[in-house]
Amino acid sequence: MGPQDGVDIVVRAADVIVNTWGRTDIAFTLMGSGDCYADLVAERDRLGLQDHVDLPGRVPDETVMAVLSTAEVGLSPDPLNPLNDLSTMNKTMEYMAFGIPVVAFDLRETKVSAQDAARYVEPGDVEAYARAIVELVDDPDTRADMGRRGRERVEQQLAWDHQRAGYLAVFDELAGRAGAPGSSQPIASGSGSAPPPNLARTEA
Repeated sequence: MGPQDGVDIVVRAADVIVNTWGRTDIAFTLMGSGDCYADLVAERDRLGLQDHVDLPGRVPDETVMAVLSTAEVGLSPDPLNPLNDLSTMNKTMEYMAFGIPVVAFDLRETKVSAQDAARYVEPGDVEAYARAIVELVDDPDTRADMGRRGRERVEQQLAWDHQRAGYLAVFDELAGRAGAPGSSQPIASGSGSAPPPNLARTEA
């Protein structure tokens, strides 16, 4: 959770949703740690959102998967800047893989990645971001459709089986192995640590 991740925007959107609009049925889980973590906890507490915004810190993968399996909306609040505008966000891909609709700011690469699996908001507009969250929470049919589209996009276009040839070709070219025998053969891949997701869900 660094300044480039925009998690503070989620806390501010939660303030609008809970304290201004009175929607106490929506809970937020913001998993992860980082340079801004202590400030985010302090801001949540200052706004009186302790019962609505959970900031558990860094959690194991099993917890991330359990939360993703019950979340109704995935939040990608990355603000507009030159890096974010051209970056694919891991959390956005994770939401899509789990069939969760996304709320994101209108960033160039995010739109390329998520397409119609996300609801896009004008960058920096906290109230519009909050409104998009509430609209999706209140519309299960749209959530299901967007989630299905995201999952299908991962399965049919974005999964490693579809992307590996292009990635391996780039590495082969950089290493001077373009066109080498076997250069496009599959390789085993591993994943490093990724920025954890931010989620909204309704409470029963």
